[in-house]
Amino acid sequence: MVEITHYETANKNKAIGYVDIRVPIIKPTVLIFRKISHIQSGDRRWFNLPSFSREDSSNEKIYHKFCQFETEAYNGQLLECLTQKVKDYCEEHGIAQVEQMDFDSFPQEMGSDAPFEKQ
Repeated sequence: MVEITHYETANKNKAIGYVDIRVPIIKPTVLIFRKISHIQSGDRRWFNLPSFSREDSSNEKIYHKFCQFETEAYNGQLLECLTQKVKDYCEEHGIAQVEQMDFDSFPQEMGSDAPFEKQ
């Protein structure tokens, strides 16, 4: 069972947080992943394993995960299971997650219900 051990909120580019997890493999072996990025773009949220870039022979940046399962499907399954686990962890520890902004109901003119007042 995947266990969340730490979550920190962030506001850096599309990153809204970072999560650390423990993944038991075969007793007593446990794999620890740190700084898994919690990403938001528009109304979508997802997680990315920590990565680094290298240039290939044509000087194009290629991103590689620091640590991953050899079977790519397992990486996806691991990251998918984090959505509810991170939500539960944040609620349990009083961590406020960034809420989605509803741009459809966002005021179009400055007025008393606008979030920002004219100076």
